Amino acid sequence: MNLSSRVRLTLLYTLVTIAAVVVLFTFTFYSLYRTLQQDELRDMQSRMLGYWALFQTGGLEALEEDIDRETFVVGERLALVRVADRLNNTMLFSWPESWNDFNLARLEVLPLDAKTIYELHGPNHEYHLQVTGIWLSDDYHLQLGVSNRNRLRLMRIFERSFLIIAASVAGVAFLVGLMIARHMLRPIDRVTSLARHIVETGRLGGRVEKKAGGRELEELVEVINAMLLRIERLVDGLRNTVDMVAHDLRTPITRLRAQAELALRGNDPARAESALAETVEQSDEILRMVNTLLDITEAESGVMPLRNEDSLVADLIREVVDLYELPAEDRELDVRVECPPDLTITGDRVRLRQVVANLVDNAIKYCRRGGTVTVRARLLDPRDSGGRSGEERVLISVSDTGVGLEEEELERVWERMYRGPVQPDRAGLGLGLSLVKAVVAAHGGSVRAESERGRGATFTVELPRTGTAIPA
Repeated sequence: MNLSSRVRLTLLYTLVTIAAVVVLFTFTFYSLYRTLQQDELRDMQSRMLGYWALFQTGGLEALEEDIDRETFVVGERLALVRVADRLNNTMLFSWPESWNDFNLARLEVLPLDAKTIYELHGPNHEYHLQVTGIWLSDDYHLQLGVSNRNRLRLMRIFERSFLIIAASVAGVAFLVGLMIARHMLRPIDRVTSLARHIVETGRLGGRVEKKAGGRELEELVEVINAMLLRIERLVDGLRNTVDMVAHDLRTPITRLRAQAELALRGNDPARAESALAETVEQSDEILRMVNTLLDITEAESGVMPLRNEDSLVADLIREVVDLYELPAEDRELDVRVECPPDLTITGDRVRLRQVVANLVDNAIKYCRRGGTVTVRARLLDPRDSGGRSGEERVLISVSDTGVGLEEEELERVWERMYRGPVQPDRAGLGLGLSLVKAVVAAHGGSVRAESERGRGATFTVELPRTGTAIPA
């Protein structure tokens, strides 16, 4: 039988409550039973002591007169009294007539022990006779027997009361357990409702409402909301990537097809070779565009794997500058580096080098021929940092003496596929700065651009010196 969690919690709470009541009843029942039993023994010992005192002062006659007097006052005999001599001959025997079916003959063989109670059973009685005895003198001993009827009656009343109380407690426990289960599972109900809504509508914008329900459930709600946010970013990123790929690949794919048809249509080997070379170049461009778009999507959605390692910033910059030495020489550019030799940073070395490379590539493309590209890096004073208090951050900037940007272009340059009105000699994909922004954000940093039209531009990234990268 597949029960819901709410019913299971309710039943569990009810069973635990009933178990607690049963344990409490068992302990109370046993304590009450033992207390009544000890009270009966003390009462019998007290009565025997009274009989012993009467015997010492008046003998058997005084003892018999006291028993007859007690019977006359009460209206019935309350106890069994037997006095026997040393040879166990009965000298005095008094008992209620209703006890005739008890095995009274056994009294002659019971040992005398005032601290021990022996029981006699009768076939027509639910109760038993409690018998004990003492020596009245060297020649006579006394046996006293009373019934445990009152004790059994009291215990039955206690049992019936317990059953009534247990049934009431079980009903109340079930209702309380139902309320507690409903309250505890309310966040899960909200999660289920939201998940059902997402499945039915396909919209990932909904979030589970945060309400008091215990720390564990609140943490569950927070984790689910964070997961939904990441999924939403992933889906949006993939959707945007697909849209952009579908839009921006039309032209290169069309050109690729045209070159292939040209190679197939003609009989000129040189022309076919040229068309195939153009086809390979277009294929590389398409592959580079797709890979870059996927990298941007991974970084923006927070799932890009990053490998933490300490690196010298000067080495990162020098590797990139050496890579772009030939393009810079072709444009007669002076590439300068200003960086402390001992400045270190923790992050994904490959991705950080990719950030610097895209900034330098962008600067070289848009710098005027014969101009200057300057790559600077320094440790930012924590008091001047926009990050967390006391956090050391590294500032890396790339400046050029190119055509510059208008004020309205400063934010748009970070958008995917954006190309400014002034195009360089080597047109790019329009994805380099978007990738820079995404990778820097994945490292917990920020980007900004500063420029004036005609006076060049400066692109700056600010990164935490000690990264919190996602393990690869």
